[in-house]
Amino acid sequence: MRILVAVLAFLAFAPTAGARADVSKELVQGLVDGNVVPAYRAFAAAAGTLSDAVDDACAAGDLATDAVKSAFADAWRAWAGARHVVKGPVTYFDRQFRIEFWPDTRNAITRGLADLRAEGGTPEIAAAVVAVQGFPALERVIFSGEGANDCFIATPIAANLHNIAAEILVDWTEGDAPFRRAMTEPGSGAGVYFTYSESLTALMTGAIASLEGVIRLRLKRPLGEDTGKPRPKRVEAWRSGLSMDLIRADLATVADFYGGEGERVDGALRQNGETELADLMTKAFRLTQETAAKIDTPLVKAVTDPAAQPVLDELVTQVSALKALIIQKVGPALGISAGFNALDGD
Repeated sequence: MRILVAVLAFLAFAPTAGARADVSKELVQGLVDGNVVPAYRAFAAAAGTLSDAVDDACAAGDLATDAVKSAFADAWRAWAGARHVVKGPVTYFDRQFRIEFWPDTRNAITRGLADLRAEGGTPEIAAAVVAVQGFPALERVIFSGEGANDCFIATPIAANLHNIAAEILVDWTEGDAPFRRAMTEPGSGAGVYFTYSESLTALMTGAIASLEGVIRLRLKRPLGEDTGKPRPKRVEAWRSGLSMDLIRADLATVADFYGGEGERVDGALRQNGETELADLMTKAFRLTQETAAKIDTPLVKAVTDPAAQPVLDELVTQVSALKALIIQKVGPALGISAGFNALDGD
């Protein structure tokens, strides 16, 4: 609670920096090469391991092996470490929704899997409905499916995830016009962005979107903000018990975006003389991650546990404070207009 008081005081009384025109090339390149591209490399590698694990298990007449479950957890955590990027190749061909179709408010995954089982044969998953192409559908098959009988579904889903992850990485780093160049060399002819401020705004928008997803979808929604009572099965990844792991991965990648090694937001703030703000942000990230670490039971159980409620409420409050600081103070201090919207479009 003390960090919230400090944040509120800072928001209320600290002057808002005027928009600057000197977003540095080094900051944008540091964020892309030190945070974004490594996140996609990790996702592609983990998705490849998952695909291999499913292939091996199914070849042996099994599916829900420890190796598959471990690889599945690693791959979904790796995706959580990359989903703070909301611009660029991840948006091509509905990739972000194909990777993780969630929340599934109309039970499309159940219907889609039933259709695949009824049709039989090896499905062309990349051409199937979006709901059955990614992690939530694969989770159901592995953790509550029909065992090896579902290998004909699990194998192409895992391969599809690997293909999508690899395609995103290629689009960022290879070819005549990689998206990395569009972002790190704005105005170069690669299109999309024309100033470093625009590139940084796109990157910051993703960080804000990730925090907003934690607040609104991954915490408030299952806690029952709209219904007045907890809804455990609204928890992300409740079947596999990965919910808090994914939230912690979200927070960790945004924390690295802010203050990891190399050129990061923290260093840019300090170079701009915003030491007080930088110190507060560092403390806020640390305390938020510490709070997330306190939740040591699966979120599907924690949302109905009165003893866990204060910690979950504290986590919502702290992530909300981080989001407010970034939008109202950090963005303007770095050259982004106050109040930029993290969820405005693609």
